Amino acid sequence: MSYVPADQLRSSNRKDSAALEGYERVLTGQLDLFAHSRTVVLLNDLMDSVLERDAAGVRRLLELLRAEAPGHPALNSFGALREALERWSASTNRPGDTARIVDWLDSEVARAAASALGPAASTFIRSLWHELAVAVAAQPYDPTNPRSHFAYCYLRAGDARAALQALATIEEHDLDPFVLQCMILARYGVSGWHACRSPFFTLALTAPQHLPATLTTLSDPSLHADWERFWTDCIWLDQRDEMAGAWFPAWYLIEHPAARLAGVVTGEESDALWARAFRVMRLLLLLERNGYAAPLIAARTELRRIDTRLFELYMSRRESQGLER
Repeated sequence: MSYVPADQLRSSNRKDSAALEGYERVLTGQLDLFAHSRTVVLLNDLMDSVLERDAAGVRRLLELLRAEAPGHPALNSFGALREALERWSASTNRPGDTARIVDWLDSEVARAAASALGPAASTFIRSLWHELAVAVAAQPYDPTNPRSHFAYCYLRAGDARAALQALATIEEHDLDPFVLQCMILARYGVSGWHACRSPFFTLALTAPQHLPATLTTLSDPSLHADWERFWTDCIWLDQRDEMAGAWFPAWYLIEHPAARLAGVVTGEESDALWARAFRVMRLLLLLERNGYAAPLIAARTELRRIDTRLFELYMSRRESQGLER
């Protein structure tokens, strides 16, 4: 038996110990990775079950996830979705009941889906909105619960064409701000900004306080560019005034004289300055095509009487276009 010096023995023992510790760390990491993989598999299976609307499957997998990872942050969101699937019924008899379902979808269910499903949340939520739209199609429009109408549900489901058809069933509510907003979004979804200009300008002239929310929802680059230029040109208007946007349609005709805005409802009896300015601008665009004439002078005089600054803006544009005569 050969003799091993004590210092070599200690060195060998240290090497063996270090190797053992390294192996234990690798093994622990592998075990942690295995446990983590099980959690990931459960989460993926839960997402699939929610998207398949399998309430029983969601309940079973949720119990497994709770046992596997009791502190996982997705537990509450998946729990809310499990409850939503078990409670879900699109059948309602009254607009008020439908409105409560709409509020629930827009709040609790939407938040839980966004948290638990990520990018797949829209697929799940839209399927619920579509079912609700079909279920409440026979309910009439209720101005006190406007979001209960199936046109709105179709919009939330991402079906603009179906929303347009649903809006056609609403009678005697042409100037209802909610109906106008739905019409704007539906037409925009089908054919873009130019298709929804008429209801947009009707909304601007009759209920301009709703313009900011509508503009945010549309997110149309050309419209937003015009909106910014409008405020730059009409610096005398106060952006904090919720009615100031009502001047946008008259400015738009000054900026885009070739625009054709058939179907804009201004309320011919309205004496509001912005409504009068818009009506005069429409008349001016017609008269300008016929050249210099007494009616053109009279219309320009009327625009100056309504608002001198807007008239000056109009004339500056016409002078730059060689139409100052």
